[in-house]
Amino acid sequence: MKVPLNRIFEKLSPYVPGEQPSEENFIKLNTNENPFPPPGKVLGAIKKKIDGSIRRYPDPVAKNLRKTIGKHYGFNAEWVFVGNGSDEILRLCLTAFSSEKDSIVFPYPSYPLYEILSTILDRKPIRINLKSDFSIPEDFIHRYTDCMKIIANPDSPSGYFHPVSQIREIAKKLRHVLVIDEAYVDFAENNCLGLVRKFENIIVVRTFSKSFSLAGLRIGYCFGNPYLISALLKIKDSYNINVISQIAGIEAIKHYNSVKENCRKIINNRLYLGKELEKMGFYVFPSSANFILVKPSHMKAKNLYEMLKNKKILVRYFNTSELKDYLRITVGSMKEIRTLISAIKKSL
Repeated sequence: MKVPLNRIFEKLSPYVPGEQPSEENFIKLNTNENPFPPPGKVLGAIKKKIDGSIRRYPDPVAKNLRKTIGKHYGFNAEWVFVGNGSDEILRLCLTAFSSEKDSIVFPYPSYPLYEILSTILDRKPIRINLKSDFSIPEDFIHRYTDCMKIIANPDSPSGYFHPVSQIREIAKKLRHVLVIDEAYVDFAENNCLGLVRKFENIIVVRTFSKSFSLAGLRIGYCFGNPYLISALLKIKDSYNINVISQIAGIEAIKHYNSVKENCRKIINNRLYLGKELEKMGFYVFPSSANFILVKPSHMKAKNLYEMLKNKKILVRYFNTSELKDYLRITVGSMKEIRTLISAIKKSL
């Protein structure tokens, strides 16, 4: 006898993360990880904390981490929430700011988890197709103003930065919460954080995974009106941020200048990678993230992905009708980029 499962499994396609090879010596340019390690003092603080005190539970509301984040960005702690990666925060936002059968509206193609979380939580996911250049269509701004919306900015997999003026217009017309997923914003020239104080219905979500080089510790954070933050605090897991993650987040904020220096290196590497690929006939979409979306000209995207994988270089291929002609390439170190470029030139 098969034990019955939740009916969501009838229509659920689980999220498929980028490959994590078990073999060594792979160049991983497929999951948008930072090629540079976190500042040495962050690692030192982590090592120092790994002692007998880990037998105790962590601070359930991560008070010091929220206070440190808030002070850095100009907010009081009650405007800040932290979670087990930004993915947990997205799930909690859907739970707190919508109800069963409510519509959840998001651009497409974008981060697949928006649709998956909506399905898991028994909401109605609604895709609004982006334009051919991955910009926001008028439909996303003017329609569906009576339900929650989510938008990544910079977006993924395109790296497109949606103008703040457009985001402001969406928030103005919306009678529900607008979640702005800024996972990659430290690689962009602008951000939407200034809208948090101006709109009571905006949540800006960020992460320590990308620019801070702490993806393995799963630390996400968000900003919003205290009324919204208090709702997230009421429904989170009891101890959703462990002791080590809280210490690492505090120390990482203290060394933000080092983090920004790594971001500058990645931005320079992004420009170099894009220009080199354009020389080889690739179409490279403008990016404000730590990756670029490209369209190969000399072979099918899937074939190039497989060729690179055989050479132990992983890039991201999305096997969907909308993205089958493209590859998303994480911006790695200069050594990794040159190895990638050399491998592609040989394929020509």
